[in-house]
This record gives sequence, structure tokens and C-alpha cells, in this order.
Amino acid sequence: MDIDVNQMRDHEIRLHGLNRADGAYTLYYDETNNYRLVRITEDGLNAPEAKCFVLGGIAHSGPPRELPFLALRESLRLQPSVRELKLVHLGKGDILKLLDSAKVGVFLKWLEQERLFLHYQALDPIYWSIVDIVDSIVAEAGQFQLTAMAWELKDALNTLTRANLSSVITLFRSCDYPNVGAANRPRFLDALIGLFEPRQRLLPDFHFRMLIGLLHLGKKLEALPFLNGEEPRLLIAHYRHFYAARLCILKHAHHILDVEDVVSRELATWRFMDGASQLQHFRFVASHDEIGIQISDPIVGLLGKLCAFAIEQDKEHLIDARQSLNGRQLTNLATMARLINRSIDENRVFANYVMAISDQRKLWAFLGEDTGWA
Repeated sequence: MDIDVNQMRDHEIRLHGLNRADGAYTLYYDETNNYRLVRITEDGLNAPEAKCFVLGGIAHSGPPRELPFLALRESLRLQPSVRELKLVHLGKGDILKLLDSAKVGVFLKWLEQERLFLHYQALDPIYWSIVDIVDSIVAEAGQFQLTAMAWELKDALNTLTRANLSSVITLFRSCDYPNVGAANRPRFLDALIGLFEPRQRLLPDFHFRMLIGLLHLGKKLEALPFLNGEEPRLLIAHYRHFYAARLCILKHAHHILDVEDVVSRELATWRFMDGASQLQHFRFVASHDEIGIQISDPIVGLLGKLCAFAIEQDKEHLIDARQSLNGRQLTNLATMARLINRSIDENRVFANYVMAISDQRKLWAFLGEDTGWA
């Protein structure tokens, strides 16, 4: 299959103002929480926790170069038997426990001293699975006001879905979501409204009324385009398009990816075409043979746990957690924030979130950034 790199990247560059997408970098990749697919089962989801998927790692300017890994190994005091660096060698537990690890601090300071960038794409699988409800109604209605409010509507939908997750998944199962179809649509939307109304206090009144109004509007439309003709009960079929997006947008970069059986097989059948020329700008390498991928493992692990923490905690608990951090935790969190900010300052392509707006605000608030949210 041929992929028109420029058609895909030009849209993203215009949409998000990515003015440094032509930069020449080397990016190393690893991933965390890749469930291959997310499906509704008789008991809920095949991935019950459905943690945040993160694809990313480290990056630097220019072509591939040698990284001073031996010095890092010595600083971390890794045993000679440790063949590959993994997050588990730095610490265990949730993000709060990891931030209290001295080895995590050593690792983050080393990244900072080596002037390495972080790059990542963070995907909340629940959020990604439900936004077609809003997108279908907005697309079919064709009303400017709804289009302008689409992100806030998706955020409101996510908040109320998370508050009723088991009940929403049960409803999805009964309606073969995302293949709801015309016959099931009124019952589906009425049931969502019924689940959401008791949770009205979780949203600002205006946002709640807009979301409920949107769902009522959906019952009157002729079709919901993204909720027809889909495979029943399959929420996420694959993650390959997230890999492809990075390869298209950063077409002048070298991309070195950890071997992932399914994705590597699929991408091997794709030709990334830059006009009439086929790009040869990525390769898959076993992590034990590539230092950059090994260094990327703890990064995506930390980012995955950080994003999961922001998604799972409400605002009050997150504020309390930040105020309760000890000195080491605050220092490590500040280093992590500097690394993220420096990377975004270098290139906005390096950080991409497919997460609810409120969860992104919580993440930045926990990092200590002024988002205007707290």
C-alpha cells in the first residue's frame, strides 16, 4: 500500500501550526500499554484497565550518533547481568513511587545533561473510543456553533463516560457499538442521556446542557456517519496509524523503532511516498541491539504512568498529591517538566496528546505548569 506522505503531513501542519516539521532529527521509539486492540467482551473490555498508550522515546538533532550509555550504566550502578535498561531497573510502582526513586533522578538528569529531547504520542483509549459519538453528530448537523465547541463537548462526554464506565460499556455491548446503526440510535442516545443526567454536577451547567442537547439532536438526524458500518464491539482495531503519522510528519528524520511484531509486519507492506520517491527513513531494531531504544523504555514508561495518573485522579486528589510530594519527588518532577518543555520548545511535533482537554490540564498542573486550570 502506498502512503502519500505529503497529503497526510500537510494537513497536520496546517491544523496544528507545526512550523518545524521539516527538521532533521533522529528519533528512537519504544511503547507502553499497547493492547494490540481494544474490544468489548461479555465481561467488560479485553483490557480492563485500558491504560494510556504511549509511543515515543528520545530524540536528538542530526543523524544517528553514539550515545554515552556506559556512563549512564555506571551512574545507575546497573549489575553486569542487566542486558537491557528497563524502567523496572529505576523503580517500581505508580508515578508517585517512581518520582521518589534516586535512580529515576539520575536518569532524568543524564537526559538533561546530554541535551536529549523527548518525543511522544499519548493516547487515552477510552477517550479515543467515544469521540466518534460527538464527531458523528457534529459532522451530520453541520452547525458552526457545534463545530466550534467540539473539543469541549468531547471533554464533557469523556468526563461523564468515565463516571459511568461500566454502565456505558454495558450499553455499548447491547447496541454493538460502534456499529450502532439507525435502528438502535434513538435507544442508544436516550440511554446515554439517562446515564449522564444523574451526574450533572460533574460538569459546568453550560457544558452539561450543550452535551445533552447534542445527544438529543443526534436522535433527529438522518444518520450518524461514524457509528454505522463498523465492526461491532471493536473499539480500537490497531495502533499502526499512530506510527504512520510520525513517519509522515517528520519525513526528514531518521526513525529507529523497537521491533513490534504486528506493526513491523504491517509497515513492511507500506511504501511511504514523497512525490515519486519512496522514503527509506525508518527501521525496526531489537532493543538489545540499540542503545537509543533502551533509553526510550524508561521514558515511555514514566510518561505512561504520568498520563494515567492525570486521567485517573480528579482535580482535588491531584492537587493534594502534588502538595504532598517530598523534596526528591519535587526535584524529579521538575526535571521531567523541564525535559518536556524543552522538547516542545524545540519542536511541537514532539508532544501529541489524544486525551480529554481537562486531563491534559490536570497533567500540566501536576507538572507545576500554570495552565489557568487550578
